[in-house]
Amino acid sequence: MRTPFIVFLLGLGVFAAFAGPRLKIHSADNHFVYLADAFLKGQVELTRPPPHQNDWASYDVQHLKGASAASYGEAVKGFFTGRGGKANEFRTLQGEHLEIPPADRGAKEVRHFVSFPPMPAVLLMPVVALVGYGANDVIFTLLFAALNGVLFFGLLELLRKRGYSKRTPTENLWLTAVFAIGSNHLWCAVRGQVWFTALIIGLTFHLAYVYFALDARRPFWAGVMLACGFATRAPLVFAAVFFYWQLVRPASGERLERAELIRRFVLFSAPCVAVGVALLFYNYARFERFSEFGHIYLAGGRMTRIRDYGLFHPYFISRNLHAMLTLTPRFSFSPPSFQISKHGMSLLLTTPVFAWLFWPRTRNALTRCAAWCTAVMLVPILLYQNTGWAQFGFRFVLDFTPYLVVLLAVGAVPITRTFKTLAVVGMLVNAFGAATFQRKIGEKIYAEFDCPEPPR
Repeated sequence: MRTPFIVFLLGLGVFAAFAGPRLKIHSADNHFVYLADAFLKGQVELTRPPPHQNDWASYDVQHLKGASAASYGEAVKGFFTGRGGKANEFRTLQGEHLEIPPADRGAKEVRHFVSFPPMPAVLLMPVVALVGYGANDVIFTLLFAALNGVLFFGLLELLRKRGYSKRTPTENLWLTAVFAIGSNHLWCAVRGQVWFTALIIGLTFHLAYVYFALDARRPFWAGVMLACGFATRAPLVFAAVFFYWQLVRPASGERLERAELIRRFVLFSAPCVAVGVALLFYNYARFERFSEFGHIYLAGGRMTRIRDYGLFHPYFISRNLHAMLTLTPRFSFSPPSFQISKHGMSLLLTTPVFAWLFWPRTRNALTRCAAWCTAVMLVPILLYQNTGWAQFGFRFVLDFTPYLVVLLAVGAVPITRTFKTLAVVGMLVNAFGAATFQRKIGEKIYAEFDCPEPPR
């Protein structure tokens, strides 16, 4: 028990050191604090207007008069699209497009929401109940990041104890350091802010889920952890593949009797279905559609790429692949001589040991399962309308990091001097990101380049 405790304290110390002055006050993007306050007051709409316009969901309640009132009623909910120069086109919450000229428009109300899944806000409710809007999302995120270090190590040790990994505890500590501070986890952990808080807490639940789901050992707790995971980061719903694969084709090779297989299937699926249904009703309470999670209402529905292509579309694949694998810093003979794109940079630069994933020494049922789960998790990420901008590295890697843990642990790649050297390089790279990204010292380092929109 001593090692996990030491890992937690060391991780907390490292993350707190890099957070530095941020520990004094909440971030400017503490969306989950606002949502927790709304929940405490028994509603889903925010109880006070957002402090800025960055990634809050909102729509208008447009009161009508004249011919429009006769056709559509006293008021409609939605937003003016501005699509194709159509200044009078109004998209309702139900997806209808209405023509509302200025002469028919009366008073307008704006309703504000948090579009991100609500689990972090639920976890914050006791803190917000005590200290209100002063709740510090930076410290809140740090605690989960330190817990992630323990969960990394716990998963690696479980793989060793169950015979899938031949790593020693010392080697597992090296791998824990790689993932906790030698990857995008480090710079995401020290910021607070809605996007990074969700990624860190989503990873917490995801790691716990894989721990319980291995060999379908703890179906109910695996289901609870996954449900909390996709209630934090919606793409994690795809991670259900891991449990169902382990249930039907366990890596141990031990087949379950039919009755036991059904029992574990039900125990796992029940909490997932319950939380999934709750999220659908949560959607309806906010946007009057079960299938609407709210990102279309970011910036009041005026983000053109979402309006024209939706949240997920093959149109976005090329630039997401570029951001994930091939995007590099830019060097110049004129100042600034070194710049990093706000779209991030390649995973192979932020975590060089990921190169070992392309040459595994061991292939078995578990590595095949982890590889396929990684591929499944990549589908929504590559189709998504956003590269993760603004970021230091490709932050969405955290959504499939647990399977990279499995692949590096079980793939039997020797932890040689070269491996350790590249692991340290990754730690230094991410330390640079944690120290400079969106800080005054890095103002001239980060710029928007190299990830343009694909041709239409």
